[in-house]
Amino acid sequence: MPTVSAVIPAFNERERIAGTISALRGITGVDEIIVVDDGSSDDTAARAEDAGADTVLRQENAGKGAALSAGVAISSGDILLLIDADLGDTASEAGKLLNPVRTGTADMTIATFPVIPGKGGGVGLVVRLARWGIKRLTGRVLAAPLSGQRALTRKLLDEIGGFADGWGVEIALSVDALRGEFTVMEIPTTMTHRVTGRSPGEMLHRARQLSAAARTLITLWFRRPRRSVTSSGRR
Repeated sequence: MPTVSAVIPAFNERERIAGTISALRGITGVDEIIVVDDGSSDDTAARAEDAGADTVLRQENAGKGAALSAGVAISSGDILLLIDADLGDTASEAGKLLNPVRTGTADMTIATFPVIPGKGGGVGLVVRLARWGIKRLTGRVLAAPLSGQRALTRKLLDEIGGFADGWGVEIALSVDALRGEFTVMEIPTTMTHRVTGRSPGEMLHRARQLSAAARTLITLWFRRPRRSVTSSGRR
């Protein structure tokens, strides 16, 4: 049975990190839980330790891509389960992502979330841009192009050359996997997470995400697939 490492990038998630870890601990087959505290100004790291994470790595704020890379670098699993820190108890749904990867049906699975009117769920400008860009680059329409909840083989990640930087990490991961002819499946879940509101700070966050998504898509447009030309994916 392939081993599974759960990697959680976290930034100022003191309220939800313990629930997320507890939910992951209840999933059969998750062998280790690694939390990467990406420069939090609160006690996220301490709460992760108290909640029973196997490893808590503290680093200066460097963005989600760097946090994922750091976590994967110290992980040991054949399958990588990437989980956002703000899922809380609903992280238990991540178990649905594992079986297709374990059985070889998929090289990567992506969680879709239920659409709740007025509460996000895939209708924002950043999501629409990401969906459009991925379709133009690969021909594939993804319902949840920005979902950070994914299970993938370590082989896939190695062959596409690792994670992109910053907030464009999910877009690049999808494009590189699809360009490399890996099998990507979306899996419906009932996960929920903290939705960005409309305060000035949160609107600035959205603007930064939009800018990052656009930069990532432009980079991918002009870049050859990062996957080795000597490799072959599963069609």
